[in-house]
Amino acid sequence: MGETATPLKTEDDAAERQPLSIEYFKKVRHDVTFSERRFDVNTLPEDMRRVYGHLEEKFGEEYGLLFIFTMRTAVELHRAWNMTLLTMSVLQQIKDRFNMRMTWNLGVLRLVFRVEDGGYELHRKVPYDYDSEFQDIYHRIAMALIDGQINVHEALIYQREAKQGMHTAKSGLFIRNFPGRLILYPGQAATCAVIFFNGEWIDAGIAAVCGLAAGLVEFALSRVGGQATVLLDIFVGIVTGIIGGLFFRWGPAGEECMLDPENVAACKAAPCLPSIYLGTL
Repeated sequence: MGETATPLKTEDDAAERQPLSIEYFKKVRHDVTFSERRFDVNTLPEDMRRVYGHLEEKFGEEYGLLFIFTMRTAVELHRAWNMTLLTMSVLQQIKDRFNMRMTWNLGVLRLVFRVEDGGYELHRKVPYDYDSEFQDIYHRIAMALIDGQINVHEALIYQREAKQGMHTAKSGLFIRNFPGRLILYPGQAATCAVIFFNGEWIDAGIAAVCGLAAGLVEFALSRVGGQATVLLDIFVGIVTGIIGGLFFRWGPAGEECMLDPENVAACKAAPCLPSIYLGTL
């Protein structure tokens, strides 16, 4: 039998048989997906759109959109006042990564953003609203942009979709928004009073009532709209103070403790107001 000649394998043939690299797929994903989705700046508030227009004209579209993204990230993360340090860290990473010429001042309620040596300055009043899942989504979007996994158009689109609840389960949306959110407040206040502030079961019950009242106050202020929720802490403090004081004053042990502060047994059996108020807070 005759022998058949085996064609020699060239370097080009070997290259064609190599598996495609991750970088190749990332490039294809950027070229295809990102080119199809573009953020519509006309959906921005008037003042942000005006500043974007000036920045886009002077420094290009990406720079203007990065300023918008940075500002929106700060506003949503800083709604939880305990996340101020994290918010400043994220903003600084964005600034360093993209050479942004901007500064900010994160106050308790008022946020100030300046860009181009103070040439443009925007203010925002941000009421408190802690939502760990929502703020975690915003943090992940910012990290993805910094790492180059998405571009600024995708980042802004994801922010808008997160705001609309498109990346949250229906059960999460029910708990996130009123009136479904009301079921969380009593449980959180009661458990915090007992676990973190050494309260008794009677303190947990009173804290649950105060938590429900706090939820109703927030619900009412959210229905008013505008910047009314900025007054949330004031009204919640007044309402919970009245409720806790009434339980202490008209409870049998509390009345005895008020009449005789040296009565250790009565004062110990009376509601612990610090546990109740801190648990509600």
